[in-house]
Amino acid sequence: TPGAVCWWHMKNGAVVGVHDGLLVEYDDETLAPVGLVAAKDDVKDRRVEVAEDGVTLILRSESNPEDTLEILPRDDGSYHRVFQENKWIRFLREQSRAKSADAAAATSKN
Repeated sequence: TPGAVCWWHMKNGAVVGVHDGLLVEYDDETLAPVGLVAAKDDVKDRRVEVAEDGVTLILRSESNPEDTLEILPRDDGSYHRVFQENKWIRFLREQSRAKSADAAAATSKN
């Protein structure tokens, strides 16, 4: 239904909702948006369902119930898409690797 706002509290603790035609994941404590799960084109003319396992999201076409899109959580339990790695986290990881390499080089000289 256009303009509908719906929320689901998933079995794995995640919170997802449809708002303004987008399927969005929200923080379970603050309900602040975390990221995009499915864009308007994926949600348009589809009904969002939660599978019996309480973890799988199913987007079922209103006109063709056989036309479905299943969305499973990632390994960390989140549903939102990662379009680009967080630059700050990547920087910190690279910095940590450089320090480890320097420490390994220093111990190998001794």
